[in-house]
Amino acid sequence: MNRDSIHISQIAHEMTPKRANNEFAVCWVKDGVQGIEIDEVLYKDVSNSIFFLDPKFQWKIIKNDQSSFSGYVLYISTEVLNDPILKNLHINKVRLFNTSEIPLFKLSPGIEKRTQAILEMIDELLGSHLNHRDEAILSLLNTFFVYCDGQCNIKSVITNSNSKTNIVYKFKGLVDKNVT
Repeated sequence: MNRDSIHISQIAHEMTPKRANNEFAVCWVKDGVQGIEIDEVLYKDVSNSIFFLDPKFQWKIIKNDQSSFSGYVLYISTEVLNDPILKNLHINKVRLFNTSEIPLFKLSPGIEKRTQAILEMIDELLGSHLNHRDEAILSLLNTFFVYCDGQCNIKSVITNSNSKTNIVYKFKGLVDKNVT
């Protein structure tokens, strides 16, 4: 795996724009985000979501302020997505067969915590020189995408009105908080 095949950055600034490279972007938006603008259309109510963005889209994430951490953007090359470990995953089927819609995953609260931990481990590994680093990163990516495709998550496509999705997500959050 080429060193530039995967890059990760925190959503920490007032605006996080698309990089100039021809990469796929996986945006995990936590909280504190005003919206994500894709091809000059602003989508609001995107907290606690994961977007899979094809390189053809122009996008930027707009935060409410610069004070807090609001998620990660994971940039992935086609080379990585074509790796035998990842090529049979649902996310690759979405990438290959979905040309006009943007997949949106609303994570259940328990899965959200796990995906954050996985992204933090990927971020740490990308800055390391450990033996078997590439294999570990691919393994974590595989785990990340398996969690995204989990049955507890709400899968849809991005629209200007994801209100039903948000209501279901908030309900799942209340259940997770109050029922153990």
